[in-house]
Amino acid sequence: MQKIIPNTSKGQTNQKTGELLVGEGLVHPADVKRVLAIQEKARASLQRDKSRLFGMILCDLNLITPVDNYCVLEKHGKLVTIQDFLIQKKLVPRELVKKTLARSIELNIPFMSLLLEDRIISKTLLQQIVFDLFYIPFRSISDIVFDKKTRTKLSFIIQKSQARKHKVIPLILRGNTLLCGVADPRNLTFIRELNSQFPQYRFKTVFISFSGFTWFYKMLYKEAWDQVKAVEKPVDLSLLLKFCVTITEPERERSTIFSLYKRYELVRSLVGYAAKGDRARMFQAFVAEQYGKITREYHCRSIEFSLKNDPKQLRIMAFPKKQVE
Repeated sequence: MQKIIPNTSKGQTNQKTGELLVGEGLVHPADVKRVLAIQEKARASLQRDKSRLFGMILCDLNLITPVDNYCVLEKHGKLVTIQDFLIQKKLVPRELVKKTLARSIELNIPFMSLLLEDRIISKTLLQQIVFDLFYIPFRSISDIVFDKKTRTKLSFIIQKSQARKHKVIPLILRGNTLLCGVADPRNLTFIRELNSQFPQYRFKTVFISFSGFTWFYKMLYKEAWDQVKAVEKPVDLSLLLKFCVTITEPERERSTIFSLYKRYELVRSLVGYAAKGDRARMFQAFVAEQYGKITREYHCRSIEFSLKNDPKQLRIMAFPKKQVE
């Protein structure tokens, strides 16, 4: 099958990714120059590696991990999601992607698993997409041999309440390396939290199907994932509401605005607002309109958009940035 290459759109994307990673303290400016030189050499020699994304090369050089790369891009609104990719490459109709995403939120089943369950794309294509986007393989849970001797240690590192919430499961512990199965790419941020909490372990990740996750969950924690749960604490929205994006060119940053829209709809559903259907286009137009008004009023180029949950409604906040002198 022909390799699908994620779209890196703007010519300076690699440079900007490098700057973000430097800003996060993960790499040195010299590392950025090294990767750019590798990419330039590959382009000049017409090698297949010319298509590799900036973060992938850093991973190959053991300078960052795929989880590091994901978390930095997600934090700064530069991440290309599976949904974005399917639409950009015209692999799945936009309306079907949106419909499947809505069902994913409603059923609490990861989007990529619904793609397989509904036979929207093949497993082979999904494996290829997630590896090209995140540099993480998608594996069948049947390939994993469960070692009962490690149950106590595995369930201590990732407790069942955490596994249930984040849809992340510990699979194999060998020495100080723990292999985790992740059912939803969005929860790679949880792996980074674990890495900080347990620095003695090296965390490696694979993507797994949701059905595989629930099967392994029952085997490890000795209870079904969907077993009737005790009364839980109210959802903590603080982390979701920390999400913000900076817009400079609304027409060229539709994917970034769409990521804010997805977060907006997710928060609305969690706080109990009734669903109102797909309003992505309306949201895009609203952001573009507010961008125009604020940039004219404050004579600035960039606007930071975020969310605020007031007692009566969920608000979209906008603040001018980078004043023009």
